[in-house]
Amino acid sequence: SQMNNQLNSGLILYEFGVNVVPHQVKSYTYYEKLVTRQLNFLKTAFPNVPIIVIGISDMAQRNGEFYESYPNIESIKEAQRLAAKNTNCAFWDLYTAMGGENTMVKYVSAKPPLGAKDYTHLTFRGGQKIAKKLSDALLYERNRYAKKPILP
Repeated sequence: SQMNNQLNSGLILYEFGVNVVPHQVKSYTYYEKLVTRQLNFLKTAFPNVPIIVIGISDMAQRNGEFYESYPNIESIKEAQRLAAKNTNCAFWDLYTAMGGENTMVKYVSAKPPLGAKDYTHLTFRGGQKIAKKLSDALLYERNRYAKKPILP
């Protein structure tokens, strides 16, 4: 609350999730509940400040001689989406915005690279590309909202 008073925040971008990926389980309900609790805490500490949950990015693992997306990315993303819905927060699907399955493999092999060789993190250039996509999405929705007729 003190931070909110000092910063006068206008928007919170919430992005977590890649540390959950290597721990593959059958259900991510526990994670959905954890994210829901965190978002509710933020909503209490920062009342009236909108929150955008940025969904998990792609992350790849070695499978023999190749790298491929972890199979649980979609499940983690869905848990994040549900937590956002449960708390009336917006959700932006980073995984899909990147290009979906095996995008991190493409990002790492791009010239210049957009993903780091750990197949988890973006390079500075990759971050710029994603920031542009998020910025474009926000501006698109702002303009779409501005065009809505005002109802009496």
